[in-house]
Amino acid sequence: MENFSDIKRTKIFAQISENDMQAMAYCLKIKFANYNKNQSIISQGMSAEEVILLLRGGAKVENVDVLGDISIITKLKSGDIFGIEESYKDEEFYKDNLIATENCLVMKINRHRLINPCQNRCKRHEIIVKNLVRLIVERNAELVEKLRLLSKKNTREKVLTYLYNQSKIANSTYFDIPFNKTELANYLSVDRSALSIVLSKLKEDGVVDFDKKHYHIKKNDEIKAFHR
Repeated sequence: MENFSDIKRTKIFAQISENDMQAMAYCLKIKFANYNKNQSIISQGMSAEEVILLLRGGAKVENVDVLGDISIITKLKSGDIFGIEESYKDEEFYKDNLIATENCLVMKINRHRLINPCQNRCKRHEIIVKNLVRLIVERNAELVEKLRLLSKKNTREKVLTYLYNQSKIANSTYFDIPFNKTELANYLSVDRSALSIVLSKLKEDGVVDFDKKHYHIKKNDEIKAFHR
């Protein structure tokens, strides 16, 4: 099957063979599409008929409120999914935008065929549903972590918490973050100038060093102490 090497690396299709994938392609009404960097994949308010599986590249999920203010919800990487919450809640429309941050290959899956077992009640569909439940649990854990992050009292606390979390994920004091400064300010719900001041102060004090998206925590004990 075309693109199966990308598909088999995703969590949603774990334990699904290429032959099974071929058999399910028609059942799930699978389509593939390529998008260029900065191109809109999904727009807020569009009819939510499909779940989007990112096979290659990266994308960001953002929300635009009634005042036109943009909030970045999260960044997606290869293997991540978009639109699954709308599917299980039977939402009519997508509530967020999905925008390519680099050239992307995506799989579009009919949401009704995905979450509702087919008449044959095949084993492979049961496996996919179980994989989806695991993905939703992981997504909820990420959202809870973000709520903790946004509950911090000020910009400095938010920045330190975010960098500490990213360091834990990378299991290293050297790591890359998926955001530039403007995107990070949107993600943390802080003013960009305030973010720049905090980062500059942390760098001046020797707590962290950074160059664009590359970070190094130099005083790890100080940041750990902040979380006790």
